[in-house]
Order: sequence, then C-alpha cells, then structure tokens
Amino acid sequence: MITLWSPADPVGTCAVDPNDYLNSFRADGARIRAIATEDPGLPVPCCDGWSLGDLVGHVWGVLTMINTVVETGAPPTERPSVPTDADLPSLYGAALDELDVTFAATDPDASGWNWSKGPQVAGFWFRRAAHELAIHRWDAEAAIDDCRPFDPSMASDGIDEWFDVYLRRGAGRSDQPANPGGTIHVHCTDTNGEWWASMVDGHVELLREHKKGDVVARGSASDLFLVLWGRQNPSSVEVIGDAPVLDAWCAASGG
Repeated sequence: MITLWSPADPVGTCAVDPNDYLNSFRADGARIRAIATEDPGLPVPCCDGWSLGDLVGHVWGVLTMINTVVETGAPPTERPSVPTDADLPSLYGAALDELDVTFAATDPDASGWNWSKGPQVAGFWFRRAAHELAIHRWDAEAAIDDCRPFDPSMASDGIDEWFDVYLRRGAGRSDQPANPGGTIHVHCTDTNGEWWASMVDGHVELLREHKKGDVVARGSASDLFLVLWGRQNPSSVEVIGDAPVLDAWCAASGG
C-alpha cells in the first residue's frame, strides 16, 4: 500500500489503493481518447498556444516515457519525439493500452527510478500517471467546452502530490528557485485535505494541518486542484488574505 498521508496527520490517514489510481487513469485516459478524434486544430484554452493535436501528442509522449521507465526501473535516456505524419489518436490509444498492461503487471512497491525526492518505487508512476491524465483530461475537455469536475478524493490527493512532490521538485530544479515569499493554507471543503506550506532557502516546509497562512484558499478539492495547476482562476475558490501570494505559489512549482 502506498501511504500518502502521515498517520499522525490530524486530517486522517488516507492511503490510496493503487487500483484507485489505475481506475482514474483508465477513465481519464478513455475520455481523452474519445476527444482526440475531434478537430486537432482546436485551441486548448488552458494551455497557451497549444492545439488539441499538440495536447494529444504531449500526452502520448508522457505515456510512452512512463511505460519505458516502469518497465526498466531506470531513468529515460531520451525524450520521445512526437510523430508529425501519423494518426495521433491511434498512437495515443496504443500508448494508453500499453501502459495499462504494464501497470497491471507491476508491483507498485517494486524498486524503480522516479524524479521525486521520495521513495524510489514504481508506485510513484501509478499516482503520477493518474494525475497527469486528470489535468490533461480537463485540458482536452476545455478544447470542446465540456469540462467535468474531478472526484473529490482523487483531487485532494492531486493537491497533496502538487505540494509534496511537484512543488518540491520545482523548488529544487534551480540554484535560485522562485520563492513565493509568504505562507499558504489550502483547505478542501468537500473532503479531507488541509495543507500549510512555507518556503525558506528553496526548501519547502509542508504541514497537513489547519494553520493560518498569509493567504488561505478554500473550496472544493476539484476547484483547488485546478487553481493550483493554473487551469482555473483563483476567483473560483474563496481567497482570504494576500491574494498575490497564492499566485506566487501557483507559479513556484515549475510544473
């Protein structure tokens, strides 16, 4: 079992079963597969300058890379080059199916490389693939103006990954990482999930508890997940305190 919350966390213990990640991965992957057959030239409002074809190509590359890493347990040696003269929806579907088979044959606790500062196990990629496809499912839906909210528990876990994995990675990718210059408290109103964070000298201090920050963002887990990833305006949630601090935190992950 992959434990995502500390047992001492007052919010409660929330250990997400790898099968929940796989179910989310499959559902969002299938939704992208269906939308991928639409006009590839449709603009993706959430991703400046991207078309639907660009988005599908990007996700194809991510799926291909993850499959290689999970199969080998080693870091990728090269970045997949997105074909320009092939049927991207078919390529995407094949990559989705291939990774599904690979996940089904993989022990999440098996040793394997990942780019996080956490345990080097294959289960990292179950979680990463689920949230990668979730946010890009939203992007694809935005291209056809049919966006659907996320399951609260999965969105809450996605917020946790943003803070504990992506933010720490972003803060550590530069000798002079972007510092938001304040503290943030994020509070889900429809499911378990509270986070307080500060950044000092490029190091993120994260607490999963109720603690006052310079800015507080409260709302549904789905809306908060989208705000942190820059897919929704902060006005979609309740913001209390220094609103520019929230903007700075959203930019700090480098994701």
